Amino acid sequence: MEIKQYVALIWRWAWLIIVGVVVAGTTAYVVSKNSTRVYSASARLLVDEAPGSSSGNDYSQVLLEQRLTQTYLEIMKTEPVLQETIDQLNLADLEPNSLAGMVSVSAPQDTQILNVTVQDIDPDRAAAIANTLSQVFIEQNQERDALRYAEPIANWKSRTDELANEIQSLENQIGGMGEAGTAEEASTLSRLQTQLNGAQIQYTEAFNNLNQLQVDQARESSNLIIIEKAQPNRNPIRPRTRTNTLLAAVVGGMLALGVVFLIEYLDDTVKTPDQIQEDTGLSTLGAIAQINAKTDNLSERLITQITPRDPISEAYRILRTNLSFSAVDGGLSSLLVTSSSPGEGKSTTAANLAVVLSQTGKKAIILDADLRRPTQHKIFGVANNQGLTTAILDPQAPLSYHLQKTKVPGLQIMASGPIPPNPAELLNSQRMAQLLETLKEKADIIVFDTPPVLTVADAAILAPQVDGTVMVVEAGRVKRAALQQAVDRLIKANAVIFGAVVNLLRTDRGGYYNYHYYYHYYNAYEQDNKKKRSRRRNKQSRLPGWLSSGFSRR
Repeated sequence: MEIKQYVALIWRWAWLIIVGVVVAGTTAYVVSKNSTRVYSASARLLVDEAPGSSSGNDYSQVLLEQRLTQTYLEIMKTEPVLQETIDQLNLADLEPNSLAGMVSVSAPQDTQILNVTVQDIDPDRAAAIANTLSQVFIEQNQERDALRYAEPIANWKSRTDELANEIQSLENQIGGMGEAGTAEEASTLSRLQTQLNGAQIQYTEAFNNLNQLQVDQARESSNLIIIEKAQPNRNPIRPRTRTNTLLAAVVGGMLALGVVFLIEYLDDTVKTPDQIQEDTGLSTLGAIAQINAKTDNLSERLITQITPRDPISEAYRILRTNLSFSAVDGGLSSLLVTSSSPGEGKSTTAANLAVVLSQTGKKAIILDADLRRPTQHKIFGVANNQGLTTAILDPQAPLSYHLQKTKVPGLQIMASGPIPPNPAELLNSQRMAQLLETLKEKADIIVFDTPPVLTVADAAILAPQVDGTVMVVEAGRVKRAALQQAVDRLIKANAVIFGAVVNLLRTDRGGYYNYHYYYHYYNAYEQDNKKKRSRRRNKQSRLPGWLSSGFSRR
């Protein structure tokens, strides 16, 4: 398909696309308006990495930071942190799993920042949960860091306390002895002094060890700091009514467009002249719009006689011209009009074509060879008590007895006559062949109206006996396979097929074709009529009231 065909297809189904857009957009709008409002609050934490954790390798340092950040992201949504947050805020209606679904933790790339985001139907509670959760995580993280050095620090602290007590005891003993008066007292005092010096040295070593452990603990513990507390946000993040409505409208339009292409793909009817050419090899001789008859009176279908300036009448004249080109070598004295299936407008086409042929000054005969459901006598308003069947069965009567005049100068009609029980046998008889030869002597051109090709064999019987055949095709109704089968049946009967006539076109945007000449003529015709009506109204407006009203009634 070409771009203009896609545009025409979308234009033809624009109503369905619009319905899809409106329905989807309206549904999304109503659902969004009636949905519960959800609010969001975020707190930001800074991961202050421990100075002693650096390995001196840049790549290893980067990996360490990434792993530490990912570890914190996972820990913040563990049950101990969530449960402690619930307990501190007295959120009795929430379970840890429910709270976990409300919390999301993220870390921007190449940063040491954690974003804690909470979504809730209450903006104040969302902010409180985000802040409390951050604080609980910081406290529990500090407790975990303290556990690594808790036992050695406690041991060295206990050791320093023991040594301090021992030193205090030795100092008390030495102070209680005073000056040594004897050698034994001097020896005891010396021994206590030596013990005191040893205890002081041990105490100094224990104190240094305890102090070093505390320094190591401080260096290797990462600090978490809340750099931005969560604040209640009164603007809901869901539902996004405008975004949802626009997105749903776009999706609805795309779905409708998909349905349109699916329908078009599954539609196997004839829609374009290119399809007729592709399937049957026939060219399109003309395009006839649908005749908008106000009543069921078939005589109103004879538009070429009733309104000869109508665009549809001009389309029949274009068909007449194209037929003259198709039969330029052998001349055109007889023409058969048929279709693949009933209801495609072959009888109306045959009648109007006979009228425009007679309008060129030729003697024309419209012959109703549809001996099963004849309609030509209804279209031209003549009796059907005599016609083709009486001419075949009564060879003694003059031919003029079976022909009837019409209101169109130069055009006669041979109606079907009484409907026989064996139409195919009559049409295939020797008497029918003789009758055709006689009719050709009486008229310049004969137009045959026959039954559909796929319904009965009548058209295939008569087609080889005429100069050419025209296939009437209703666009958008007849199946491509049916049309191809009908053409193949005529070809097997040695019929000469001039081409196809696309019939019953709709001039609105639902039509299948866009014939530029036809619509140009139609628009010019309508504009001309509007100008004439406008001039008549202007003339009447300049006349007295009683006179203009009289003219308008006339």
